Amino acid sequence: MTKGGAKKIIVETLAIVMVVAMSFSFSYADTLSDLQKQRDQKLRDLQNAQAAAANKAQQAKALSVQINNLDSDIKNTESKIASTSQQIDEISKQIDQTTQNINQKNDELAKLKKKLNNSLLEIYRFSARSDWELLFGGSTLGSSSNQQKYIEAIEIQVKSLYSQVRLVKENLEKDKADQESKKAKLDSLKAQQEAYKKGMEYQKVQKNQLLNMTVQQQKSYEEQVAKISQEVAQLSNEIYRKRQEALGRGENLGGGSGYSYSCGNVDPWGFYTCQCTSYAAWYWNVILGRKWERGDGPTGTGDAKNWPNLAARNGVGVHSSPQVGAIISWSGDNVYIPTTYGHVAIVEGINSDGTITISEYNWIPLSFSRRKIDPAKYGSYSYIY
Repeated sequence: MTKGGAKKIIVETLAIVMVVAMSFSFSYADTLSDLQKQRDQKLRDLQNAQAAAANKAQQAKALSVQINNLDSDIKNTESKIASTSQQIDEISKQIDQTTQNINQKNDELAKLKKKLNNSLLEIYRFSARSDWELLFGGSTLGSSSNQQKYIEAIEIQVKSLYSQVRLVKENLEKDKADQESKKAKLDSLKAQQEAYKKGMEYQKVQKNQLLNMTVQQQKSYEEQVAKISQEVAQLSNEIYRKRQEALGRGENLGGGSGYSYSCGNVDPWGFYTCQCTSYAAWYWNVILGRKWERGDGPTGTGDAKNWPNLAARNGVGVHSSPQVGAIISWSGDNVYIPTTYGHVAIVEGINSDGTITISEYNWIPLSFSRRKIDPAKYGSYSYIY
């Protein structure tokens, strides 16, 4: 049946789904009225689920800005981690080099100390001898003088060695202080590195939470939409079957319509395609060349049951007798037509037995049909022409 004022999102889903195997089931003992109530409720559920899915899609789009910012933060943190790693490697190399320098200076210092000790021992050995021993210990006065010069040379060497030892010690202390400073800096960089890594983990958790917050929920709603759509399609086909069974007539006479719009869109006259309202509007505007459009009225004013009122807005008369090319509008006060929307069709023939031949869309869900019917069996109606 028509859904002139219903939202496009519902029609698009109905256009996709046909009769398929599904878990939803109903009793064939259900009355037509019960089935229509079930379908109306399912359509409301469908609308809510689609609205929720659309809302989650909008949220995901809005959150994409935050996600991009988090991606940028993560890349920045990764860059800092890489830079810190380079600094850690460089300082580690410097510490290793300083350690080698310290070891070399310790070796050098040990050698200098040994030389210094030997020189001091030599001075002590000579200084412990008396002047007479120094004087007469040598074979000549010259040799004694040479020994004195030797002692003086050793003293000069001691002073030089002492200066070298002191300088090496100073440099060694500097290296040790530099070593401690570098180790402290290294520890600080490692702590900073660990903080960066923890920060990046948190950023990634945030990103995944934002994604899952909307994507998973949207997927859940979309699954609901698909399931409910299948149920709506099955209900629609069972409603049609029960209509035909109850009326015992109205078989499809066949033939084409020329209506070529794909389902799930809005036609040039403001109605949703593959609905009875869209077909009737197309027939009048294209086949008959007469103006008929929904206009900018409130939601629902384009529904089939409201077309007699819509006729007044379009400057068209409403009658009780048929005419070929007229629009027939049912108010929906009969069990065979949902009261929510009503139904419209085009009168293609007036028969001698009091029946009329009509063409229509969506009596068979989302399909074209041509039938010979007694209009009174479908409830209150009127003709528009």
